[in-house]
Amino acid sequence: MRACVLTWGCQLNEHRSEEIEGLLQEAGYELVERPEEADVVILNTCMVRQRAEDKVIGRLGELWHLKKQRPLIIGVGGCMAQGRKEELLKYPAVDFVFGTANASEIPELIERAMRGEKALSLPFPDRIERLPVRRKSPFKAYVTIAEGCSHSCAYCIVPFVRGPMRSRPMPEILDELQGLAEAGYKEVTLLGQNVDAYGLDLRDGTNFAVLLREVARIPIAWVRFTSSHPGYMTEETIAAIAEGENICEHVHLAVQSGSDRVLRAMRRGYTRERFLGIVERLRAAIPGVNITTDIIVGFPGETEEDFEETLSLIREARFGTVYAAMYSPRPYTAAARLPDDVPPEEKKRRLEAVLEEARKIALEINRSKVGRTEEILVEGYLESKGLYFGKTRDMRTVLLPGDESMVGRFITVRFERATPGAIYAQAVKEPVA
Repeated sequence: MRACVLTWGCQLNEHRSEEIEGLLQEAGYELVERPEEADVVILNTCMVRQRAEDKVIGRLGELWHLKKQRPLIIGVGGCMAQGRKEELLKYPAVDFVFGTANASEIPELIERAMRGEKALSLPFPDRIERLPVRRKSPFKAYVTIAEGCSHSCAYCIVPFVRGPMRSRPMPEILDELQGLAEAGYKEVTLLGQNVDAYGLDLRDGTNFAVLLREVARIPIAWVRFTSSHPGYMTEETIAAIAEGENICEHVHLAVQSGSDRVLRAMRRGYTRERFLGIVERLRAAIPGVNITTDIIVGFPGETEEDFEETLSLIREARFGTVYAAMYSPRPYTAAARLPDDVPPEEKKRRLEAVLEEARKIALEINRSKVGRTEEILVEGYLESKGLYFGKTRDMRTVLLPGDESMVGRFITVRFERATPGAIYAQAVKEPVA
């Protein structure tokens, strides 16, 4: 039988889909890219924003039309499944539903669906499953170091659908990384909802800085991590990033708002001043560090003054990239009980203002690099541009002409011109292994 896995959401979800594919492959399924070619379709979903849910519902409608034409088993899993539960089984397209902590049950759920059962399995997410992995790339890999979150920000559904913070034992992580090094992987990204809170639940002295120092001993050229929470970004962690030769100079540090009043309402656990202090210490310790962030506009009660403080923080922090979104109420969260009182048109205006400010700063930063030479890891071909693309150590996108032999290799390039989203370059050396 043939199976197709569709994914929405964060890098943790992307990696979970790699695990689902590994599980299905081990169970004897042939993996295909398109639902039209599959006998089984798995939707691995996101629930962070309403827009993500709407996309899944739209795709279920498309799959229902396909299912009416021929036999097709459809399973929905992940965050949306954990949050919406029985609601999803009411959709005629859906045969079974699983959550965020029981992907290992998928082969059994498929068998039940083939017998005509509508199956639902949603255990509370309180463990980390270890599953086989079918990695998408032969040179870049994800490694989950922790799942869940115990922080409970007012707007965020993650603690409900992903469960509390659970850290993997450090020897298990290091063993996986060593295996990737031996397999020739050049870049690894360490994943967690709050990656810098790693180890705090283990209560054995392990923490993120200790892990990073051990990871620095493993022969993988570039090590990244995401996402960090300002509340857990310690001096020890900053020092570990600075000292680790293979730890890349990129820190994704979600601020969400520049207003102390809104930060309190969001339950973020830090002030504007403290956040900017962390930015300052990161830049002092790690020359050239690229700090990126997340912003939410239109949180309940956000005034124009609050929003202006967010814009001024963006100008002061000078983020390399800003990922911005309009607030949408999420079920089971504290903010869902507040009036969603910023009108949609005002949210859109604020979103565009944030993006415009971010683009302006990104262009200035990227233009300052024109004329320099730097090493990048080439990741693939961008058909829309007719160019190859890659990333610098500090996570900036580079576009350049070339050929297939460059993909998966480090190459030295000269930066020639810049846009807010990318730097255009030319290769100045042959690709190296």
